Amino acid sequence: MKKILFISLVFFTSFLIAESNKLDRKSNDYKYTSIGLHFIESDKSGFAINLSLDLPGVFYATLERKADGVDYKKESYDKVIDTARLGFHMGIGDLIGNISSGDVNFKIKNLFDVYAEVGIKTSDFDGEKFNFEGDDSHASFVAGIRFGNSNRLEGKIFVDASKEAIIVDSGNPVCRALSCPPYDAELSDDSDKKFGLGILYNINKRSAIFLETTSSKVIDNSFKLGYQLNF
Repeated sequence: MKKILFISLVFFTSFLIAESNKLDRKSNDYKYTSIGLHFIESDKSGFAINLSLDLPGVFYATLERKADGVDYKKESYDKVIDTARLGFHMGIGDLIGNISSGDVNFKIKNLFDVYAEVGIKTSDFDGEKFNFEGDDSHASFVAGIRFGNSNRLEGKIFVDASKEAIIVDSGNPVCRALSCPPYDAELSDDSDKKFGLGILYNINKRSAIFLETTSSKVIDNSFKLGYQLNF
């Protein structure tokens, strides 16, 4: 929570002093074709690479691979998550249109973009003592808004309602030989609801850096720092 408040303060302070037309773009010309590299700080440090491709109309596609570490009962495991989603985005004005009340008609401006993504993600755990059994593929759903000025500073607020694969003790007995593992474990796809806040600073028409923080009910909260190449 402290990280979220700190990033919010940095964003809104910087937003007030940002140049409004630095890159000669429309203020809501948010880019949906990009390649990004992130460094992640959570239970352990990790990294992620993602690709976003703008499709005809209001659609786009995203691919991501994230790798970090997990500690469980004094053992460490590598966790790799692959995600593929199809996204939809539209300005709030285009989505709602006009609002009428009697003889008064209000036209809603595209002050921010609304977006939603749905797809699938797979989780793979690599450790010396276990080949985990369980469902490691599950649905992935993300929705949120993008706001700010695409000439300089952008922000996004989102909810990730995807299930999360975690290691749990199965409760099954284990053998007592020295070659046996000290416990029996499996994967559990616990429902999770993550809330996130991100800030993107456009250095120029092609390059951007970003910060992102995410809170979770199932796994450790995470903090991202990354570089993005826009097309």
